Amino acid sequence: MFNEIRNQLHNLHHRGDNNNDTPPPIPPRPAFIDAQAQAAMSMKSAPQPHSRPSSSGPPGPSRFNGNPFVPIGTPISDVFQRKPHPLPFQHGSQCAVQTNKFYANLFLDQKTLPAFPHPYAVWWSKTPDLLGFAVSHCTESQRVFGNDPNDDPAQYYFNPAGIQSANLGACEFNQDNVTLSTDSYTPLSVSVTLALTSNNSSRIDIPLASGIGFITGIYRNLTPQIQSLVGFQSVEPAPCPINGIDKYTLRLFNGVSWVLYVSAANGHDQLPKFSLRDNNHLVANVRVGDIGIVVQVGSCPQGAENVYDDAAGAYAVSAELQGNIFNDGSKGMYKIQYHVQGRSRAGQKTLIYALPHHVESFTQATASTRTNILLDSTTMGKMTACVTDNLEMEEDLPNFIGFLPWAQNITNKSDANFEFGKYSSEDLDLLRRTAEQELEQDMKGQGCLDSMYFSGKGIDKFAFVLIVAKYILKDDALTQKGLTKLKDVFAVFSRNQQQNPLVYDTTFKGLISVAGYNDPNADFGNTYYNDHHFHYGYFFHAAAVIGQLDKEYGGNWINENRVYVNSLLRDTSNYGEDKEFPISRSFDWFVGHSWAKGLFLSGDGKDEESTSEDYHFAYGVKLWGLVSGDAAMESRGNLMIAIMRRAMNKYMLFEDDNCIQPKKVLKNKVSGITFENKIDHATYFGMNPEYVQGIHMIPVTPVSSYVRSPKFVKEEWDQIIQHIVDKVDSGWKGILMINLALFDPKASYRFFSTNFNPQWLDGGMSLTWCLAFAKGVC
Repeated sequence: MFNEIRNQLHNLHHRGDNNNDTPPPIPPRPAFIDAQAQAAMSMKSAPQPHSRPSSSGPPGPSRFNGNPFVPIGTPISDVFQRKPHPLPFQHGSQCAVQTNKFYANLFLDQKTLPAFPHPYAVWWSKTPDLLGFAVSHCTESQRVFGNDPNDDPAQYYFNPAGIQSANLGACEFNQDNVTLSTDSYTPLSVSVTLALTSNNSSRIDIPLASGIGFITGIYRNLTPQIQSLVGFQSVEPAPCPINGIDKYTLRLFNGVSWVLYVSAANGHDQLPKFSLRDNNHLVANVRVGDIGIVVQVGSCPQGAENVYDDAAGAYAVSAELQGNIFNDGSKGMYKIQYHVQGRSRAGQKTLIYALPHHVESFTQATASTRTNILLDSTTMGKMTACVTDNLEMEEDLPNFIGFLPWAQNITNKSDANFEFGKYSSEDLDLLRRTAEQELEQDMKGQGCLDSMYFSGKGIDKFAFVLIVAKYILKDDALTQKGLTKLKDVFAVFSRNQQQNPLVYDTTFKGLISVAGYNDPNADFGNTYYNDHHFHYGYFFHAAAVIGQLDKEYGGNWINENRVYVNSLLRDTSNYGEDKEFPISRSFDWFVGHSWAKGLFLSGDGKDEESTSEDYHFAYGVKLWGLVSGDAAMESRGNLMIAIMRRAMNKYMLFEDDNCIQPKKVLKNKVSGITFENKIDHATYFGMNPEYVQGIHMIPVTPVSSYVRSPKFVKEEWDQIIQHIVDKVDSGWKGILMINLALFDPKASYRFFSTNFNPQWLDGGMSLTWCLAFAKGVC
């Protein structure tokens, strides 16, 4: 079962990974064998009458129009003790530090592993004679496939590390006199500085933002030196794009062309001239002063020079997220706005590379900035060059998906017109018996564990049972009985009295488990910000269910628990001007999904192994916003889900006609673990195919089919799942079979309703929900 194997060493998949990354192993979960569920299947008692039948249904979507990125606006719950993080960290910013973004390697440990501001990889090079800020770009022809490069499908591919095509250095740098610091942490950008230890005014400031087409260094009080480990075959001065900008074309020994642009900072007219000292060093003829110069380098594919010339001289110093919801919550726009300094031939526009899922959803305004220049990303296909200061995208939103079963193949498009008539009297009898038995289980035993992850799964399991009891069985007595028990379990956490309480980390600023103060790997690395959206996402969904049901019975649970739930939300999905938590810790608005890895080094960058728990997190955000009256939050959740759907189906879930990922991995059907620099068809807890495929299914909810199309699910079933499912005799079997409901719900329902073995339920699954969902989407 899931809990029995997820404690295996995750490094099974670290092949070709030049790093000492040791993310946490997964601890075991106590086994809960639900014998009562088996008893429910065989009960022959007469149907029980409904208790005070309820005709009410779940709430419909809010009709929200406006800015979704507003502050959550509640204080941090006072149940959380304030405590410094066990990982020492010094920074000058008063703002919260982004722990799960592309640049975290630049402030961890020795700060020498790469960051990935796509399309480039960058890192602090301490290699003798190549000291500075290294820049690499790999093409698809350089990818390494394995285990056997001739395998089809290949298990993994990665981009080779350490290829220093260009390196922003200075003649004054040596191995002992340079420090690297970071500041201005945003979800999409960071500021990096390389400075002389003895004189901070002698420095290179390097602003990084997702999508930048040039890596830019602003030099002050140094003699600029551009190095290349690959080596310069030729360096030629080229015609200037505009007055005040010098241009050089760089031909490397690997045959790849780069460009170098040199411009003045703050209008300074005297630009240094660069010449080769040897095949690895391109050196300025003078030391620049306080005013400084701007040096920009970029990989320049064939035919791109004119476009690059249009954008040179301007550079993004930071990026921020903007957005708007319109059409009463059914459409959303999000914009990555780059704050640009300098000036280019195109004005104050610079070179930005967009990913395929961006291009597909461009607004008309952004589409007009698109060029025909393409550059390979690491793992997300070809990026498209735009000369712009923003990327603006638009999505249709799944505001019609609510609490009740939904799939793409059914006609009803919302909870309001859910077809309750699909359930026969026999179906309802079985559902009632099963729900009664499952709600008699030891909820605290399954929900009050030493892990926020497994506790959240256990609590949410019963929340799904209560949805069925209230809205499908319409049994108020059963619902209220179970609701009372589930409230008691949730209260253990809202009072912060669980086995491993959370504390507010005053260093990086977030809510973390105390378990990791002695063992960084405890609870999957929660203390070090691993997997927070997975862990807390289950609590968001459970809180939405409890809050909605309590509200229907006249209670005040939402207001009593709002501060606690919103505190967890601020940790993972915060917005607005808020210095107590980072903005959008988990979800990456550039790549289109979340990153699970926190404060652990990784040579291949951040990673995520479960697409489904990612969109379950966003689904929880959406529903909690709905029931708590925060329509902006609800819309943010809808927007995240819509973006995930588009991005995941390009980069992580592979239909047969996928044209983004290499053909050699498409037969795997799922990415496995997606890194910034690698795709590995594996998990952190084992190589069994049910693990690798199933971790992208769990949990199956009304939003699953929105992301996992019937076409994709059928292809995966036909090509992989049907060949392994009969051999699986654990909780993974139930996961595979409830996923079947997304394209063949009748077969799925037959499985769960006939001679069902309770050991086929994962610890976060209920038989009640499996039966209700499969039948509800028939």
